[in-house]
Amino acid sequence: MMLFNRDRDRPWKFGLTTILFLIVAFYIKTSNAFAEFIDSSIVDVIQKNQPGWKTLLYRGVTILAEPKLAIIWVLVLGFLLWGFKFKIPALWCLATLGGGDVLATLVKHVVKRARPSSHLAIDDGYSFPSGHVFGTFLLVAMIWLILVPMLMHTWQAWLLRLILLFWMALVMISRVYLNAHFPTDTLGAVMLGYLWLQFTEGLYIRLAPAMQHWPLLKHSEI
Repeated sequence: MMLFNRDRDRPWKFGLTTILFLIVAFYIKTSNAFAEFIDSSIVDVIQKNQPGWKTLLYRGVTILAEPKLAIIWVLVLGFLLWGFKFKIPALWCLATLGGGDVLATLVKHVVKRARPSSHLAIDDGYSFPSGHVFGTFLLVAMIWLILVPMLMHTWQAWLLRLILLFWMALVMISRVYLNAHFPTDTLGAVMLGYLWLQFTEGLYIRLAPAMQHWPLLKHSEI
């Protein structure tokens, strides 16, 4: 049984998300007033109260969600999958994150959105899309798609899904709260992550059966 099921709606999901992402990116690139209004409205809500404990919490979240750490988490996941004879899924995880990081970097340099004016010096580079959110989305998706189905009990699967969703939300909010990104940067990162995920899942379905015939991957589960 293959890791991913064939989805007839995948082209529609990919196409629609791509169109929506391009619209958001265009609005941001052209400094559209509507996008700026959405950003300012959400920022006002998220940054309304700033007690010390909340700042410490979100700083901790953003450290754990560092793009460099996402690479380490995926390497650990890939290592574990490889050890349990899920070699092709392990390679898919590494390729999805690596290719995704390249794609996100290209988008950053095309849109060239400046960071919020009060961002910390450590948050350098362009703002759209958020690298923290993009990497976290892909990592969460990998755990959701690969590890959750392996759990024996339904309640365990639902609990892990809730934890993953909660963590994803925390990372998105933390980047806005700490003035590292605008809200639309985090939204754009999720959209870019989703469309990239649809693309790589489609490639996996096409290539995985053939890869099983490669000498190094002959006994791999797919």
